[in-house]
Amino acid sequence: MSHAMSELWRWIPPLLYGLAVVVYGRRLRLPGADGSAPWVGPVAVAAHLLQLSSLSWSQGRLPFGTMWEALSLSTLVLSGAYLLVERMARSTALGAPFFFLAAVGSSFAAGNNDPPRWPVLVQSTLFAVHVALGVVGIGLLAASGLLAASWLLLYRLLRGRRFGEFTRTMPDLATLDRLFFAVSSLGTILLACAAVLGLVWMRTFHLAVTPLVSWKMVTVLLVLVWYAAIPVLRQRRSWSSSWISWVGFLGLIPLGVMIWTGTRAI
Repeated sequence: MSHAMSELWRWIPPLLYGLAVVVYGRRLRLPGADGSAPWVGPVAVAAHLLQLSSLSWSQGRLPFGTMWEALSLSTLVLSGAYLLVERMARSTALGAPFFFLAAVGSSFAAGNNDPPRWPVLVQSTLFAVHVALGVVGIGLLAASGLLAASWLLLYRLLRGRRFGEFTRTMPDLATLDRLFFAVSSLGTILLACAAVLGLVWMRTFHLAVTPLVSWKMVTVLLVLVWYAAIPVLRQRRSWSSSWISWVGFLGLIPLGVMIWTGTRAI
């Protein structure tokens, strides 16, 4: 693949995700647009998967040689998780915010095309599993944050009796709550497994713990504690679904800090 073609190919996923944002946003504004361009979401996800697959094939390695590539893979997981959520919830109302975050994440990844810095990756299955679990966990936690935000928005609209196209097409509050809890729980478990495997990998290869790596560990621990608190809070009657959803939504902040730290840790 030529350099110019490679540069263009990197920007196809964010462009398609941006198109998906427009299409899904139009469905919310126009009552008769529910069936407009139903292919755009799956095509964007498929193109992103094809891009990462071609990267693996052309360079002979797995598609996470840098943290930016790992971010791209997490974005793919996020958008793929949305397609599953859309099918389970039988609603397209969540498409615009999910694909907007996917467009932002894939744009950052496309704009930081650093050369791979992890040559040990191709020698270590342990590292590959660590990163794979980590990026899936991050993608699911980001998805849970958007589900929590959707719950809060729908709850506010219903309390204010502001019924419109958005409230009509959204899943009900109970469905959003179940999806949020399931996705956040699975994401937390996968990220915790990835963190443990990362420590084992560093010990196996006798890697030094630099100050930036230490900060990354701290941010990972913060994210795990934050999201692990959600099932505990759900058991307490003093914590309403609204407060718990705020915890899930605000969890995007430490998650973003963890991703930002990770791009500079190695």
